Amino acid sequence: MNNHYKKLMRKAFHLILGSIGFFLFVTLMYVIAVSGKKPVKAGVDIVKDIEGQNVPALLQAIRQKDVTQIDVTVPYTEEPLYPVPEKTTEEITTQAPLPVITEEDVTEPADEPATKETGELPTESPTQAPTVPIPTEPSLTVKQIKIMDFQKEWNEKLDLNDVRNLSNEEQQQIHAMFMNTIFFGDSMTQAIGDYGFIDMSQVIYKRSASVDALIEKIPEVAAVYPERVVIFVGLNNCNFYKTPEDFATAFTALVQKLREQIPGVTLYVSSLLPPSDVLGSTRADLVRAPMYDALLNHTANILGVNYIDSKWIVRQQNYLKDGIHMNRTFYRVWFRYLQLLMGPNL
Repeated sequence: MNNHYKKLMRKAFHLILGSIGFFLFVTLMYVIAVSGKKPVKAGVDIVKDIEGQNVPALLQAIRQKDVTQIDVTVPYTEEPLYPVPEKTTEEITTQAPLPVITEEDVTEPADEPATKETGELPTESPTQAPTVPIPTEPSLTVKQIKIMDFQKEWNEKLDLNDVRNLSNEEQQQIHAMFMNTIFFGDSMTQAIGDYGFIDMSQVIYKRSASVDALIEKIPEVAAVYPERVVIFVGLNNCNFYKTPEDFATAFTALVQKLREQIPGVTLYVSSLLPPSDVLGSTRADLVRAPMYDALLNHTANILGVNYIDSKWIVRQQNYLKDGIHMNRTFYRVWFRYLQLLMGPNL
């Protein structure tokens, strides 16, 4: 039995020695295999991958080359390890360079004296924002204020239908003011003499006349040699002229003829009055009156003719039955208005 035990012990011993020998052999072969991979060369390839900023390639190289230890010093470079997007031209042009600060620009803040009462440093008052002047509308002239006040007063009277006839004193003032004035036009002008506001010798008119027809009567006006001519025409022009431009052309010719035959004359022109609401609803051609009047205003300003806006005086109750001509109430206010506009105090 002892012999049998000894045999088992020898077999176990030989088995252990064989295992140790096999382990040493495998270890030796592994060391030889690892030394044959040239880790230095693998490290160089990896460095190139790092310099090329290809990190995924670095990991793949480690797997393919079976590198267990890498002792590689990556050379210093100012270039970033990861790619940085380049600035576009637009960004470069819009960004101003930072100012260079020198030592002379850096100054120490001065110590602020403490107050005697509290011993605390005074606090800075908040910086006030610069005041920006607010644009204001130009102030009204004395003339504009007088006209506005006049219109306000007489608008109220017109709305209340409380416009009285001219007094004897007002009538005498008007006759004296317009002694050297000729009123020139169509039936709108005729009413001035018919109602007795001005002597008929100072009224030159032609019923249902267009501006072209009035040019033929300029010699009659020139024969009087007036200082002023007030032109007052009506809606006949809206029927006679196809467009406002044709009307403006004819008016320009009228003004030129008057100035040729009456040197130094001062010219006025009243605005075209609109038709009544009733007539305007049935006569589509008369609806164009505001367009003709707007161009008349513009042309008068270009020619240096004094334009008189008479439309503000119009009230529906002051139209005659024809829906075109006006009653005495309109002319009562109109002459008071002319007296204000042409008087020496305006």
